[in-house]
Amino acid sequence: MKKSIVFVSKSLPTFDKDSGANRLKEIIEEFLNANFECYFLTNENDSSSKYWNYFSEIGVTIVNISEVEKIQSLENVNYVWFNGPNSFKKNLNFVSQHLPKSKIIYDMVDVHFLRYKRSLLLNPFKISDYKRYFKYKKIETKLIKKASIVVAISEKEKELISKYVSPEKVITISNIHYPKVSKAEITTFNQRQNILFIGSKHTPNIDAIYFLYNEVMPKVWKTNKDIKVQIIGDVAEEIKGISHPMFEFIGYVPNVASYFLNSKLMVAPLRYGAGVKGKIGQAFEYYLPVITTDIGAEGMNLTNNHHAMITNDSSEFAAKIIELYQNEELWQKLSNASEDSLKPFSKEHLRNVIQSI
Repeated sequence: MKKSIVFVSKSLPTFDKDSGANRLKEIIEEFLNANFECYFLTNENDSSSKYWNYFSEIGVTIVNISEVEKIQSLENVNYVWFNGPNSFKKNLNFVSQHLPKSKIIYDMVDVHFLRYKRSLLLNPFKISDYKRYFKYKKIETKLIKKASIVVAISEKEKELISKYVSPEKVITISNIHYPKVSKAEITTFNQRQNILFIGSKHTPNIDAIYFLYNEVMPKVWKTNKDIKVQIIGDVAEEIKGISHPMFEFIGYVPNVASYFLNSKLMVAPLRYGAGVKGKIGQAFEYYLPVITTDIGAEGMNLTNNHHAMITNDSSEFAAKIIELYQNEELWQKLSNASEDSLKPFSKEHLRNVIQSI
């Protein structure tokens, strides 16, 4: 008899818009490949959306959370996978009541209370972040105990969360990445221009854009005024007071491949956050060199000046941009390391973890 799993989230994964959603899509696809019967329990009811069509077509049965009889008919499902703390807190009691035999898997996505703790170190007067810190700490250290399996996104976060829950319960599933082009077809160093940042409205991304604009790029433009920054992602409404001909907001792009293949480098100057940053893995998928911070590189086992260039200092960050923008040998070295950088994020690794569940 086929094993079965129900994924629970407020909405279907918008996998072309953010890395967390793309990770969940890859996980669902791997469960389908492992011959699981897959269901998705959601508040969404727009059956004409492209995401609904995509998941239906690959064989996922989508159930609205209001369809109680349908949910009760899934009583013999083996596992229920809660995606993130909000879904876990909101739906745990309801789902446990209707599917009491199912094993609970809680996918943290990242440790949210850690992100807010770091945010408060930068801005101690942000009252809303104190509230979020305490809210998520309660979910991620207390409520978490109700799960049979806890999914951490990196070994570092697994270690942190093992202080609050039995370490045997915690498994690691990171982002899933693999080369999207062959090395032979990538654009050469001299054919490329501009630097790229990709991000959602997620607050660490907005902070990174301001840091890049206010602290890093003025130092870059003093030396080379021709370096243009292109920002991909739906961030414009969150950004105030940034206007510069060499700092371009492109908005949402359905297929980002051409930007990864034609930009000279990717920057991810994140000053706080948690988890593993999909944007960096995505750059490696296209052999695009990356300059980032310790927070950006966290959980990815990256060696500075081999896999990526890593610094937290704005002057050093600017100096690295200037150097990498004109040094073909260094660029080639970082580009060549991309496949090595992706090894921990392979589909094979995901497959092995799923088989062990």
